[in-house]
Amino acid sequence: MFFLLLIVLAALLLESVAITLPLFLIVVLVMLVIFSEKQNNLVLALAFFGGLILDVSAVRYLGGTSLFLTCWLFLILLYERKYEINTIPFVLASSFFGIILYLWFFGYGEILIQSIVGSIFSCALFVIFKRMGISYKEKMQFNF
Repeated sequence: MFFLLLIVLAALLLESVAITLPLFLIVVLVMLVIFSEKQNNLVLALAFFGGLILDVSAVRYLGGTSLFLTCWLFLILLYERKYEINTIPFVLASSFFGIILYLWFFGYGEILIQSIVGSIFSCALFVIFKRMGISYKEKMQFNF
């Protein structure tokens, strides 16, 4: 669990300071696909508050990133019962189109190249999580 929090914090830090690639979107999307239905609310809350942090750090209007992230993740959850979302092709397609929409919505350049790189990174992160034994059956527990 500590490893996942480090990945989320690193993605937030890198995206807000150095990289235009939406790393936080990629990490949250992969977490949503991997974890079970019981943790969907936690991942959506993480996306919302992480989006607020990204908006503050990028000096954008507050709530834009949060709204996009929660809507995109909710759209993925709508297809959870219709399709098998815990597969590499679904992660590849959903991250590709999500990154395209995110970059277009917030006015970034070189959308196609960044979405291809981001999709490859999301598939690699998905495979790494699977190989490490982090699966959808694992329970996310935060001790506050």
